[in-house]
Amino acid sequence: MEDVHLEVTGTGAYLPEKVVKNEDFEGRLFYAYDGFGNRIGDGEEITSEKIYELSGIRERHYAARGETPSSMGTLAAIKAIDDSGTDPKDLVGIILATVSEKINFPSGACKIQRALGNYYGIELSCEAEDIAVACAGAVKGMINANSRVLRRKGNYLVVGAEDVSGMTEDDDRNKFLFGAGAGAVVLTPITGNKGIIREYSISNPYEGRDSWIIRDENNYLRMSEGRKVMKEAIKGMLFSVKKLKEDVGWDCADVYIPHQANGRILDKVEMGVARDGSIVYRNIDRTGNMSSATCLVALDDARKEGVVKKGSKVIMTSFGSGLVTSAVAIQF
Repeated sequence: MEDVHLEVTGTGAYLPEKVVKNEDFEGRLFYAYDGFGNRIGDGEEITSEKIYELSGIRERHYAARGETPSSMGTLAAIKAIDDSGTDPKDLVGIILATVSEKINFPSGACKIQRALGNYYGIELSCEAEDIAVACAGAVKGMINANSRVLRRKGNYLVVGAEDVSGMTEDDDRNKFLFGAGAGAVVLTPITGNKGIIREYSISNPYEGRDSWIIRDENNYLRMSEGRKVMKEAIKGMLFSVKKLKEDVGWDCADVYIPHQANGRILDKVEMGVARDGSIVYRNIDRTGNMSSATCLVALDDARKEGVVKKGSKVIMTSFGSGLVTSAVAIQF
């Protein structure tokens, strides 16, 4: 069978206009919450410097009234399609990774399909679906598209879009971690040693891990086991990198793009691959944690900045609720 897989031909991103800086959180009380939405202990104030120390974040974006993951994802998708130079009529699949689309049927992907058709003045004849694995979603979407192209050739659009800030209570101590935004990538069939050449994906909901990051009955994000999540995220992303390098025969990658969860996790990932002399790309300081949107927004930024370029060996790795780890090795 012909070795058909997908290469990245276009990227795009959208960040809402409203910027919330660390200073905006000062003078307020923040509380820890358990998995049932109950406050734990007394409230604490936090300084802007402490927020940066804990998270590596200086600012994040908040969605405006009426902005949704699908509407933000549409704007990122238009940029990716135009960047790719491909004809939107050649799309055979749209995959949206999101856990924050409040009205989720019809799916957010179908809304993007309709909006793109309206924008380009055509009817898109393709499939469209959402996937919900939180922070691991966009990379998982790339894996799913790469698997499908063997039997349905054509271009695929993968979008990661979230309004995570809208899923957290204003006094939750995790509030400052999260932002809103969208990233998108157009993937085009190719043969040979280029494009998405290896994939890694696994889930581990056992021993209570599936309760560590949840959306509760009031639709709020709860992360009551933050230290455990951090430990598992570091371990999962570093293992996925190791496995992909072994599978593709790379001594090192040129650029690693991990899920922008928080600065401490990125520090540990960087330490784990530092011997390679590679770049661990970060943009979390200006975006915050946008769940499934982070990796695709980071990829778009890295391409625009010339960090990822023709010939680059790139590993994208992500970790999310479930607990799910997804990663891809891409030869640009």
